[in-house]
Parts: sequence; structure tokens; C-alpha cells
Amino acid sequence: MLKRSENNSSQIAIINLTAFWAFSEGFLGGILNALKIPFKGLFLGSISVIVITLIASFSDKKGIILRTGMIVMIIKLMLSPYTSLPAYFAVFVQTLLGELFFLNRSYTTLPAILLGIITSAFSSIQRIVVLTLVMGNAFWDTIDQFTSYIYNEFFGGKTIPSEFKFSNWLVGTYIAIHCIVGFIVGLYASRLSSKIKGEKFDAEKFADEMNKISDKGGITSNEIKKNKSKIFRATKIILYGFLLMVLILSYVLNDGYFDSKSVWIMLFRSLAITVLWFKIVAPVLQKIVRKKLMKRKDKYSGEVQNVLTILPFIKKLFVYAHREAGLNSGFKKITSFIVIIFTVLLKYDFTTDKIEQSVPDEMQK
Repeated sequence: MLKRSENNSSQIAIINLTAFWAFSEGFLGGILNALKIPFKGLFLGSISVIVITLIASFSDKKGIILRTGMIVMIIKLMLSPYTSLPAYFAVFVQTLLGELFFLNRSYTTLPAILLGIITSAFSSIQRIVVLTLVMGNAFWDTIDQFTSYIYNEFFGGKTIPSEFKFSNWLVGTYIAIHCIVGFIVGLYASRLSSKIKGEKFDAEKFADEMNKISDKGGITSNEIKKNKSKIFRATKIILYGFLLMVLILSYVLNDGYFDSKSVWIMLFRSLAITVLWFKIVAPVLQKIVRKKLMKRKDKYSGEVQNVLTILPFIKKLFVYAHREAGLNSGFKKITSFIVIIFTVLLKYDFTTDKIEQSVPDEMQK
């Protein structure tokens, strides 16, 4: 049963925040995939920005953000051993930037905003770079050619202005959306700590409500992996479907819009790089990363065990927050949900509670 705890120290808050961050990296990403929610990287990056900002607000200890990020990556490895390398790299960059930006903890607004913008921009640029490396610059040229063809069809044979490159607008808009969201998240994160301090919290009532929430239900790890593979397959189908359509048009049309040779090169290039990466390069690099993280597991064994103890409660916390925020509607419901989640994380001590449910097998590995 859950018990009330009076310990609201910064150490407890940081442990809870670490557990929440690890949960979002280890489980929430798969759930977002299962629910077909777009901009998953932007969403998870926003969570990282909020967590890092709150850690900086509750502790002035140097290196605490990097230490927290290391624990998150270790638990991520334990929960999902075959997580892609970019996911680890993203967490590392976020924690490194957070440690640098929050060297001076007396002022958090500007560092939080910078962290939000750069983290979000990095997420978008990372995807663009990967796509360019796999498909080549010819991919963007093909998009421009396809745009020119559509423009010609809809505007009675008119040619699109040569200076207009739809691919540039597409990339620019994608990055701009991430930067705007990053700014908003950073600003919100910098103000969240002050807002939570003024929130009333009844630990005894919270414990009672948590004990009423069933441990059963939700999405299992196998279902998450299954949905991840479905999403990955769907993305490949859309991408190769687009290239196949352009390839067919290049043979059907005789107006010179499409270069069939460049499309064939893109197809073979993407297939070759994908096979090379997933069959040779990625397994070797993943083995190196796993080895280095597991070496550090003993060093952080205490914190890792505390976080693993709290993880089973995080899922129930989402249910609790959803119920409590359900009294509101629209945007207020979302903000209320966030405030409830982080109020609990910053004010409740889970580490002294006896957990009825068993820890999942993957957490014990």
C-alpha cells in the first residue's frame, strides 16, 4: 500500500523526476507510436526540457543533470536493449546542453528557453540530416520536380518560378515549428516550478486515490514493440511509395519533369545504406554503447534501484492526473494535467512506499 511521506527534499524530487524521464524515454515513446501521435521526438524532447529545468530549479549541485541523464540512459538500456543509437545521442545532447546552460542556477528563464529551442531544433535537423544521408540531395530535387509538376497541372501549364524551392520551404517550416514549440516549452518550464510551489497537495488523499487505480491494463512492452515495427514499416511504405510514383511518372510523362535515373539511384542508395546501417554499423555501435553504459550501472546502482522502484507508479500517476484534469476542458485540461503530474513528482516521496505489484521482468535484467 502507498503511504504518506513528509520528505519533500530536493533529493526526492530529483529521483522522481529521473523516474518520470526514464519512463517517458523507455515506455512513453512506444505508446505515442501506438496512438499514431505525430512529432514524437518533439514531444519527448519537451518532456526532457521540463525535467531538466525543474532539476536545475531544485538542485544547484554541479553535474547533477549529466548524472541524471546517465541514469536515464542506463534504465533505457535495461527496459529497451535495442533502442536506436540516435535516441541515446539525443538524451546525451539534452543533458549536456542542460548542464552548460544552467551553470548559473539563479536565473532559469533564458537557459530554459535556449534549451527548449536548441533541443527542438536539433531533433528536427537530426531527422533531415538522416533523410539526406539515406536518400541523397536528389530526394529534395525530386520533391521540387514533383511540386513543379503539380503546379503545372493545376495552373494550366504555367511554370513555377525558378527561385521557388518547395523543399527549402518544407524544411524551413519543419524546423521553425520545432523552434517555436521549443521556445514555448522552455518559457513554460521556467515558470512551472513557481506555479507548483503554490499548488495545494494532499499526500494522504493522493495515496488513497493511487491505491484505487488498478495495475492491470494499458499497453504491454510486446505491443509497443509491435506498434513500433508497424510505424517503421508504414514510414518506409510511404517513402518508397512516393519514389515509385515519381518513377512511374518519369516513364509515363515526356515533358522532362522527372529524371528516372536519379530516382533509381535514390532507391538503390537508400536500400544499400539501410542494410549497411541496420545489419553492420548499428549492431556494432549499439554493442559499444551498451557495454559502456553497463560498466556505469554499478556506479549508479543506488539511484538506478530507486528509479526502478518508482517506475511502476508512473503509469498509475498518468491515470490519476487524467482523472483529476478531466474536470477541465481544452487547453486548460492539458496544462492542468501537466501541473498535476509534476506537483506529485516534486512533492511526494515514493521511495518509502511498499509496492504491491511486482516489477516487470525487463526492469530486473
